[in-house]
Amino acid sequence: MKTPQEYLDIIQNVHPCPIESGFERAAWLYETREALRWMLDFVELEYKHQIAEIQDRGLTSDRYQLYAKYRNYTKVNVREVEQYSTELFEKLVHIKATDAEKILGRHTLYQEAANILGSDIRRYETVNATELAKAVPQHIYDRLTEKEERLMDYEIEEVTAI
Repeated sequence: MKTPQEYLDIIQNVHPCPIESGFERAAWLYETREALRWMLDFVELEYKHQIAEIQDRGLTSDRYQLYAKYRNYTKVNVREVEQYSTELFEKLVHIKATDAEKILGRHTLYQEAANILGSDIRRYETVNATELAKAVPQHIYDRLTEKEERLMDYEIEEVTAI
């Protein structure tokens, strides 16, 4: 597999960057980045189709070999831990926060946290804008919310001279 710089060199051979630094290079890199982002979904889908076709048709090659990559992970057998030591089990057992939210609901979790934190809960309090929009009329929603601008990225575009 090529390095990122080697791929960038290939792109620059086909679509040369005008200079080594400054606005023109930033504009070129921006355009290239946006094109690659757009292409990523397309390439990913096409790649999956090609792999499926190779597997479905049982294709082989003298030049290429298809193999599956797996990642090893450790899965704890919870019931075995419980049988091994009740004390250890009680010390380590938990549920994921996302599962607790699904089971108990956000409000119940909030109430439990408030019972623990008291007035300090205020620094963690939040209201979901989507849920608020469903619960109140638009004019009330507009009064209770504000637009906030957050810097996400920079764009470079060429300004044409008039």
